[in-house]
Amino acid sequence: MIDASVPLLSHDYTHLYLRDVMGRRGLIVIGVGKAGERGFQMLYRFSDICDRLEECGVNVIFVYQKESARHVLDATSLLGGRYRQKPFLLLDDDGQFFVGPPHPRSLRAVYLDREMKRLDVAEITLGGERWDPLLRAFFAQVIAGSMH
Repeated sequence: MIDASVPLLSHDYTHLYLRDVMGRRGLIVIGVGKAGERGFQMLYRFSDICDRLEECGVNVIFVYQKESARHVLDATSLLGGRYRQKPFLLLDDDGQFFVGPPHPRSLRAVYLDREMKRLDVAEITLGGERWDPLLRAFFAQVIAGSMH
């Protein structure tokens, strides 16, 4: 699914590992397929629920495949990343992070605990208006679980 030992490129062009961006209660990695939304769109669309997750101790990152560099390293996405002041948008710069990458026009959400154990996974097809509520439901489920 993903190789946690592979460094990812952040908006400020530093290489980070998943442990570097881990929250105190875990991490959600959203693998964005080649034809997914641009980074700044994802930051804007989900900023509210990502803030709530962060308050619960769960960080969220959006990881784009090497071929999608233009979606995450465009000027607007870089500004969005700098504005958020944390690495939310990351690029699989070496093309090694995804083991079986997300399909084009899809997202793969993986919730990991602090020990990098996979707690939950969701595959979401982009298109239409159904994908946004599905990802929000995944996020809400993590929030509900972190409150227990």
